[in-house]
Formats: sequence, structure tokens, C-alpha cells
Amino acid sequence: MKKRILIVEDEASIVDLLRLVFEREGYEIHSCQTGRDAIATMKKVHPHLVILDVMLPGLDGAAIVRIMHEDEILSSTPVIVTSALIGSEKIFSPYPQVKEFCSKPFVLKDLVAKVKRAIGD
Repeated sequence: MKKRILIVEDEASIVDLLRLVFEREGYEIHSCQTGRDAIATMKKVHPHLVILDVMLPGLDGAAIVRIMHEDEILSSTPVIVTSALIGSEKIFSPYPQVKEFCSKPFVLKDLVAKVKRAIGD
């Protein structure tokens, strides 16, 4: 069975790129473009990993991680946060499910390595 990755990103071009890269790596990819859809999608598809943008319409990445942290089921789902905001990494340090931080623009090779490490491949 393929491991599932949920990409929460509001820029369609980034979603398309990440989908292509991670499907080639053998992962099943799901995506949503708003913070409000993120939690519902997580509960529906039960991803093995979430790649989460910080700046999103609806709920931002920090709010999503807080909700995940307080949810009995979602609190164990690993997260990789992506952001172009300098200094936003420290916002996520209290949350153990945030395994990696990736600054935008990211190097795909580095992001793939971080995903494999976080998902246990």
C-alpha cells in the first residue's frame, strides 16, 4: 500500500509540481488549497504525512498545527512546514509533530529527503 501525503498549499503550480515529484517517488497524493479544508481532508484520507504551507486562506498553517496537536488522532501525523516567511520556523517549535521546516523557494531534492525522513522511508 502506498503511503499517503496531503499537500496543503494555495498555489496550484506548487501543488502540481509536488504532486508530480512525489507520485514519481511512489506516494499517493491528496491536496487542498485552504486551511479550512485541511483538517476535514486529513480526517478523510488519514495521511501518513502533511506538507503544510504557512500562509493559507481560511486558517493559516500555525492554526492548523494547533488543531492537529489538540486532536487525539491527528496529533501523531507528521508535518513538514513550508514557508517563504523569514523566521516563521520558531512558531512551530512547540509542536512535536512538525518534523521539518522547508523555506521557499525550496530545493526539490532537499524536500524529498525531508519527506522520506519524516515518513520513515
